[in-house]
Amino acid sequence: MTPASQATDQNPSLPWLRIVGFGSVFLLLQVTWSVLEGSAVWRTWMETLNVSVATMFVGWIVPDANVIAEGTRIRATGGGINLVQGCDGVELLWLITAAFAVAPLTWPWRLVGWVAGLFLAWSLNVARITGLFFAWRTDPAWFDWLHNYVGPLALVLVLGMYVHTVMARAPVPEDASAQWYR
Repeated sequence: MTPASQATDQNPSLPWLRIVGFGSVFLLLQVTWSVLEGSAVWRTWMETLNVSVATMFVGWIVPDANVIAEGTRIRATGGGINLVQGCDGVELLWLITAAFAVAPLTWPWRLVGWVAGLFLAWSLNVARITGLFFAWRTDPAWFDWLHNYVGPLALVLVLGMYVHTVMARAPVPEDASAQWYR
């Protein structure tokens, strides 16, 4: 019997505890975010960190589009998009936060993995918003497909691969009960 299987045999409920912990952290963050709608924190995420940055990228790509950020809207000659709660990508931050909250990692790996994951999630989300802007302007049917299916699935898969990569490269914690993942 290997040490990893011994740890699993000694505490068979540990994976379920991590799953429940993951779900609890995600749910708590999601409920809190719903309560914060319209607050300064919400506006900073929506308007400053997402819409303004995506607008900047759109302006770099197509300088003559006369693109401006206006609250949660990206306005431009030829059409724009509106970012609403639920489509703002904040759930990506919650997924990364919940994953690293329950991950069997040492604290330095957990903290660095979490912070880098937050940056990755935000970067992917800004790229998604920028892409959706151009999709809406060229083909609204393609926009719906990208917005509802391709984008969310791709982002979750990339973040899942990121978490898996961190978990695979991190040193094994000394606590044997945390070795079930490996």
